[in-house]
Amino acid sequence: MSLDRVRAHRAGRYLFGVAASVSTVAVLIPLRFLIEPLPAPPFLLTVIAVAWFVGLGPALVSVAVCAFAIDYWFIPPLFAVTTTWHEIASVVSFAMVGVVVAWLTATRRHVEDDRKALLARERAARASAEAANRAKDEFVAVLGHEFRNPLSAISTAVQLLDRVGKPDDTATSAREVIARQARNIARMVDDLMEVNRIAAGKIRLDPRPMDLAETVRRCVATLAGAGRTERHALAVHGEAVWVEADPVRVEQIVVNLLDNALKYTPPGGAVDVTIARESSHGLLRVRDTGVGIPREMLPRIFDLFVQGEPGAIRGRSGLGIGLAVVHHLAELHGGTIEASSDGPGRGSTFRLRLRSAPAPRAETSRARRPATDTPRRRIVVVEDDPDIRGMLRRLLEASGQDVAEAEDGPSAFEIAVRVRPDLMLVDIGLAGFDGYELARRLRTMPETKAAVLVALTGYGRPEDVARSLAAGFDHHAVKPLAPDALAEILRR
Repeated sequence: MSLDRVRAHRAGRYLFGVAASVSTVAVLIPLRFLIEPLPAPPFLLTVIAVAWFVGLGPALVSVAVCAFAIDYWFIPPLFAVTTTWHEIASVVSFAMVGVVVAWLTATRRHVEDDRKALLARERAARASAEAANRAKDEFVAVLGHEFRNPLSAISTAVQLLDRVGKPDDTATSAREVIARQARNIARMVDDLMEVNRIAAGKIRLDPRPMDLAETVRRCVATLAGAGRTERHALAVHGEAVWVEADPVRVEQIVVNLLDNALKYTPPGGAVDVTIARESSHGLLRVRDTGVGIPREMLPRIFDLFVQGEPGAIRGRSGLGIGLAVVHHLAELHGGTIEASSDGPGRGSTFRLRLRSAPAPRAETSRARRPATDTPRRRIVVVEDDPDIRGMLRRLLEASGQDVAEAEDGPSAFEIAVRVRPDLMLVDIGLAGFDGYELARRLRTMPETKAAVLVALTGYGRPEDVARSLAAGFDHHAVKPLAPDALAEILRR
């Protein structure tokens, strides 16, 4: 019977205490001539063992058994009960010491058991939290993927409509609405994925000297090209200001600040952007004439999921994530972001400060690559969603490309070996075998090993990109694929 089973039964614990004491007596009687001057220590060891393994009650029984044994077998006259006060005092002293030792040992065991139980609960809680966090990360990744799939079909369809025919004003307006709302959903999915990466501490910066003014003007041009600025007066002031920062993340900050200003400024309002040097920092100030920020909201404006008044600007959607992302990215850079407003209806101002960097001594001008027609190529589109696959094929054919398509891994491999494509756009989640396995197999075939492979997927986490490249893909593109990104892929 195991010790745990003994401890689980009251009678078993007491039997253990008696048995341990009797066994000690049986072992020590033949050796009493060795321990007669000090018979107590070996018995105290037995009491300690009983208290540690089965508790205080059995240990007290052990004290009684051992005290009787000492009196009867180890204190002269042997084999007789003690009658003198001196001998009685010796036995009582042992009993008192035994009780104290038993209590201390049992208490120590309880403390140790509590500590182990607490550690076990802590480990279980940590494991549960980690499992929940992994499940959350996976859910967000899948959510982003599932949103991006239909968005990809919508965006590609809009691009195709732009290339064919001359629709009337109603069709043009409807197409612009579809494109604009698809971009809004894509932006919200990107924000959701970004805040998940922030919470997981997975954002890493690649700082370098960069011109803040150039980045701002590029972001303004991007928003203008998407039709986001056409109903506002947006002005940019300032010359080159060099800062030490990650260009990709700074562009993300600027786009979020501009988007926020445009979102909460009614049509006809103004957004004023200023870039300046301020002491040892570069300053970006975005001021708008929009709905403003209530005083009580200012301390929380950079918290997650905090938005302006629900009825302030109708028709504008969002998750309340963008400014939280801005705040975190600014802190990662060692910079600051602050908001101010004179109250509702009086506009707002956001100020971003980033560490200055010395301007390069000489800028080597790079000649831009002249625009050329997209070369005609053999392309295979591998996608299990028929809407996305069909729209991509039509869009590529409208660009003068020779296009074949496949819906699963095995058929894609067979078609690729037969047509020897220059370029393949490959979804990851395929039937038969997935896109990773398809890429690995294509790299082993002489007919396809030189093809440019582009993973086209709804998963955009750093680990997803790394996995695609490791499998043999040349590039990793996240759905929905922007027109510029598609054009760049075709030029490769």
